[in-house]
Amino acid sequence: MTHKETMTSRERVAAALSGAPYDRIPVFLLMSDHAARVIGVTVGDYQQSAELMARGQLAAQKLYGVDLINTGPGLTGIAEAIGAKLAFPDNTAYVIEHPAPTPDHLDGLRIADPRRDGRLPLFLEATQIVLDEAGDRVPISLTTAGPFTTAAYLRGPDQFLRDLRRAPEAAHRALRIATDSTIPFIREVIALGARIGLAEPMASGTLIGARQFQAFAQPYLTEIVDAVKELTGGGPSLHICGDSSHIWPDMADTGASVLSVDDEVDLAAAREKVGDRVGLVGNIRPTAVMANGGPADVRANARACFEKGVGNPKGYILGMGCALPINTPPENVHALFDAAWELSAERQVLA
Repeated sequence: MTHKETMTSRERVAAALSGAPYDRIPVFLLMSDHAARVIGVTVGDYQQSAELMARGQLAAQKLYGVDLINTGPGLTGIAEAIGAKLAFPDNTAYVIEHPAPTPDHLDGLRIADPRRDGRLPLFLEATQIVLDEAGDRVPISLTTAGPFTTAAYLRGPDQFLRDLRRAPEAAHRALRIATDSTIPFIREVIALGARIGLAEPMASGTLIGARQFQAFAQPYLTEIVDAVKELTGGGPSLHICGDSSHIWPDMADTGASVLSVDDEVDLAAAREKVGDRVGLVGNIRPTAVMANGGPADVRANARACFEKGVGNPKGYILGMGCALPINTPPENVHALFDAAWELSAERQVLA
């Protein structure tokens, strides 16, 4: 279906978050590895080539009309730069060796250099390519693991979660290394002219309680958000998987400008609780609907989210409850964008 655009993605996103009119509601996909499918390469190859990352993201934006391009480094990039070893299957990269299995190993870790360590230079290179090609039209963002998630990959998730109770000093040491490695990378990203999004899946309410979030995750997230605000004047987006409802005020307290909420929670409840403080993104079901449903399911889910989110005092963007699954059928992505156009047109008529 062809639609007449009267705004660029940059203009559309700015309008949605400021309460101004737009031609259609912006759509964020949290898309990274699905871009490999768009250009017909393996995810492993895509994840290890700046040229393929850039080409995949640009092709996906052209194919679907995505309103945000995402060039990594994802959940594992910072940890890899510090010393974690990854596997690169034709699927999401994952950690196979944690660099600090004991607290003593933390002493041997050094702060990551974004121009030298791991694949951070590749992500910066890909970002520059995409900015040169599409940066005037489409916001470019790099989704980066928050410090809590990176620290978990340094120690190993199970061990790190035990540290919170049994060895809190070790947990804080890992968090310090993670934070001090993330901020220099963020500075490089912002210097290029791109944005930052933070993702903290290990801080999910299914894994830790509110007090642990406040003691171990929130202070370091706030430090990173403060660094972004100092450089840009505004806070980054923040996504936490699972049921984050008990920490929504804490998430807003970090200074994040936009909260991305999982499909497990009620978008209307998030709007009621913190919508006067932060913009909201969400929360279409990635697996049940986008990957395993059909176009009719996508349209229905988009409508449900749209009706709950539009009118949020600090703005609303239609998006995923988590990352877009790699093998999502293209027809479902097209259905989502068609729904965004149709719902936006309906709202203008009803208004």
